[in-house]
Amino acid sequence: MIAIASNGYKSLWIVLGLGFLLRVVYVFEIDQSPLFVYPAVDSETYVNQAERIAAGNWLYLGQGPFWQPPMYPYFLAGLKALFPSSFFYITRLIQALLGALVCGMAWWMGRHVFNEAVGIIAGVSVALCGTLIFFDGELLPASLSTFFNMVALVALLQTWRQPTSGRFLGCGVVLGLAAVVVPSILMFAAFVPVGLLWKFSNRQGWVYTAVFLGGMALPIAPVTARNYVVGGDAVLISYNGGINFYLGNNADYERTVAIRPGWEWDELVGQPAQSGLTLPSDKSAYFMRRAWDYIAGDPTGWMALMANKFALFWHGDELGRNQPIYFWRTYSTVLSTTLWKAGIAFPFGLIAPWAIWGLLMSLRQRGPTWPAVYVLSYWFAVALFFVAARYRVPVLPVLAVFSAYGVWLVWEAIRARDWRTTWVGVGVCVAFSVLANGHISPMDREGDAAIHYNLGNAHAKAGNRHAARAAFAKAVEKDSLHYQALLNLGSVKGSLGDVRGAGEIFARLTRAAPNQIEPWINLAHVRVMQRDIAGAFAAYEAALALNPKLLSAYVEMITLYGQLGDLAQAAQVLKRSIDQIPAERERLRMLYDGVQMRVLSQGRDAPRMGQ
Repeated sequence: MIAIASNGYKSLWIVLGLGFLLRVVYVFEIDQSPLFVYPAVDSETYVNQAERIAAGNWLYLGQGPFWQPPMYPYFLAGLKALFPSSFFYITRLIQALLGALVCGMAWWMGRHVFNEAVGIIAGVSVALCGTLIFFDGELLPASLSTFFNMVALVALLQTWRQPTSGRFLGCGVVLGLAAVVVPSILMFAAFVPVGLLWKFSNRQGWVYTAVFLGGMALPIAPVTARNYVVGGDAVLISYNGGINFYLGNNADYERTVAIRPGWEWDELVGQPAQSGLTLPSDKSAYFMRRAWDYIAGDPTGWMALMANKFALFWHGDELGRNQPIYFWRTYSTVLSTTLWKAGIAFPFGLIAPWAIWGLLMSLRQRGPTWPAVYVLSYWFAVALFFVAARYRVPVLPVLAVFSAYGVWLVWEAIRARDWRTTWVGVGVCVAFSVLANGHISPMDREGDAAIHYNLGNAHAKAGNRHAARAAFAKAVEKDSLHYQALLNLGSVKGSLGDVRGAGEIFARLTRAAPNQIEPWINLAHVRVMQRDIAGAFAAYEAALALNPKLLSAYVEMITLYGQLGDLAQAAQVLKRSIDQIPAERERLRMLYDGVQMRVLSQGRDAPRMGQ
């Protein structure tokens, strides 16, 4: 599909080779981090999903409709099934290859829409773009999304020049696949039928539109059908759209968008269930309603929020989602060279101002091209939710094309001694550079609490408890209110024999977060080790006061009473547990009978529970 002129293939191979080489080197640099094989947050979720799918659950049975778009987990699952022992390397290397192909497509787009010089500048810019290099090494959908979006744009540009029904069908299929990776592309896809009906103002336009929409439906319809038949709910692709829309559209935006995984996130996600909603689509609609209530109730405040997000989209800083991006420069010379902040936030703080100039001139000279429509629609789609580096990264290669065009225009104006165009172009770029790079935060080389918490979890999974303890302690030092890190620090201390230190942490947590169950259960375990039996039972009771159906607390209390030889108390706990969790009757009675037999074998008397 990509036509290559005979005199241009050398520059293409240079772009492809440079892009692939830098990404491969980056992969082998970051493998020294424990997060390479023990990813965190969303990456961990995707890997866990992929492992379950690759184990044979290809319909993802028992999970309801998809919470997140399913294309990326299935992409990972296929690689996991094919390369189980080298999964973490192979996945990143394949994403490096996809990233190199994105460089090649940026080269082609620059040549196709503008000229050969623009194509070369765009291709090299994308190859050297540290943000893209970073996400090509992450187990997140950003790399796959960028690839499919670029394929869709290239296909559409080619098809627009030589339209056929078959080609528009292919464009629809690729855009449908892109939507199953990240649905933000649907905002752009909505403009394609409009363009078709505008250009082909006859029966042919309707035929092309129908074929295009049919092509889009081919990848999306099986996902929708699976959600309905297997998941038991009518969900188009995934049902996380509602909560994401709410996160970016509420009166307390700064706090909600910064909510980290853990207790606070679980509390937010659990709100629909507390309101009696059980269907995933209803849960998503619950958050949609809350967001729309805010918009309707405070339209002025919402417009100000949207204006802020529109501006934030163009700011040079790369905003991490759940973990800081710049910290990864610690592991990589490639990233240190291609992603940095020193007066400007490179590369976005350099690309964005030139891209704005190039985009404005392109719109003036050529009208709305598909790359321009893509940038503008994606800008709106990201700002409509919330801005983060991983969500705007699919637009970066196209911005690089417009940036290259902006640079070329100024260079050509200088060569032609057209000083008016030169100074206007430079002036626009300088003005937008000041805005894009104003108030940039310093690079956090040490990492914030979130990254050290993630590192602690990775060290713990790797069995390196001393490193885990140090990482969790660092996280707490960075943020004393990071209760999840504090909880894990207490657990690691207990496993290393520091029972007193663990007990102090869990007791502190029960005071700081009295409505969380985990600190109470962990405190109970510590009190048992300290032979403070009364304290242990008090902690169990506190946990049950929060959740009377907490099976693990009943099981541990029955077992502990059995170890004490107090089967009368064990029988009382058994009765309470059966009253609260009747579905677990047989399991609980079997537990009690086992405890009873052990006590009787030791020559102790005990009451028997009636049937």
